[in-house]
Amino acid sequence: MSPDLISRTRTLALTVGVACLGARSTLHAETEATIDVGRGDVALFIPETVPADQPKPLVVWLHGFGGSSADEGYFDFRSRVDELGFLLCTPDGTADAALNRFWNATDACCDLGNFQPDDSGYLRTLIETIISEQAVDLNRIHVTGYSNGGFMSHRMACDHADLIASIASLAGVTHLDPALCMPSEPVHVLQMHGTLDPTIEYGGGCFDGCHPSAPETVRRWASEAGCSLFPEIPGNIDIDAGVVGAETIVERYDENCVEGGSSELWTIVDGGHEPLLTDDFGDRVLAWLYDHPKASEAPACPADLIEDGVVDGFDLSLLLAYWGKPGTIADLDEDGVVGGPDLAIILGSWGLCER
Repeated sequence: MSPDLISRTRTLALTVGVACLGARSTLHAETEATIDVGRGDVALFIPETVPADQPKPLVVWLHGFGGSSADEGYFDFRSRVDELGFLLCTPDGTADAALNRFWNATDACCDLGNFQPDDSGYLRTLIETIISEQAVDLNRIHVTGYSNGGFMSHRMACDHADLIASIASLAGVTHLDPALCMPSEPVHVLQMHGTLDPTIEYGGGCFDGCHPSAPETVRRWASEAGCSLFPEIPGNIDIDAGVVGAETIVERYDENCVEGGSSELWTIVDGGHEPLLTDDFGDRVLAWLYDHPKASEAPACPADLIEDGVVDGFDLSLLLAYWGKPGTIADLDEDGVVGGPDLAIILGSWGLCER
């Protein structure tokens, strides 16, 4: 292993702990279950605010190299399980000889010891087992991850597009060779990456193997979905509290796409490998995932936010959770923010949806 690779490997392992220091401390009320599909217990967090038989979105969160499922606090999804009514699964990768957990994602990252575990197959089996045991909305299965977990998110979209609606990756990209990613159907992809990332370089580079740039990754997914390659640039957002101002440039490829596919790049200008994520980062990413389900028939009524055929307290709770936030599924009047007019639409549509 080269000195540069050793340095980057240490950086990957150490920054997981540093990044997690930014996560807020939260009391959790959701139910925690465990699932074992051959590699030991995996945590599944189940919302107590949604009936057990009501289909729910499933979010799988994947840790970085040297990390573990306990690092989920970096994205802070767990604190939102009850509020937003989704299932959250946080598996662990395989431990290498140095006890660093990893995902065998792409040639670039991060099976450094050449153990070759079938993580793609393992995660699919895990998702299918959750589907068999829980009420899962099959149009809303999402995979997210940080660094090595981000690489693995892309791998899952490449290998299991029939199952995955959308992915969100922070500091991890796709295969260098496009021939290794041949999705069977469209997928929505969100790529988030710091321009000053020294470990997984924004402009492309080599770690254990080589990887494409963040912009190239997003353009490939846009091309795969047949989207126009001239992105919409709606304005900057703030997701890195360590950089002053609204540092993140949004580039959105969602014009003329095949239904069920699109891509989006959040470029964190002057951001590193482990951004100090803002308190609303988890809300932003989950809102993006909720807004990008698999292709399906339009809902019978737009106010039925959770698509269970009725507008009721669950839809109202979701709207209130997004109150004042931009760019979410609860912005029913599409004025850019969730507020009073959206509440009026919910109340005016109360009851069973017309079929």
